Amino acid sequence: MSELTKKINQFFRLATRKEVQEIKDKIYISEHLEQVFDMHYLQKKNIGYIADITGYGTTKINHDLKLLREKINKLL
Repeated sequence: MSELTKKINQFFRLATRKEVQEIKDKIYISEHLEQVFDMHYLQKKNIGYIADITGYGTTKINHDLKLLREKINKLL
């Protein structure tokens, strides 16, 4: 696991709902990325589940999460 991933995961483990919402409000993301954000970081769903629900493959979801981590990292 990369240091960036560890940093982001630690933030979401310790952050309040309000802090998470503030991060979400500050980043510009598509509806799809917002759905992935909600399922992964708020609902704590795994990548396979997200892929099944959205209709995309796990590779796409991993790529989406990487994009989200990069955007979130700029705000932390």
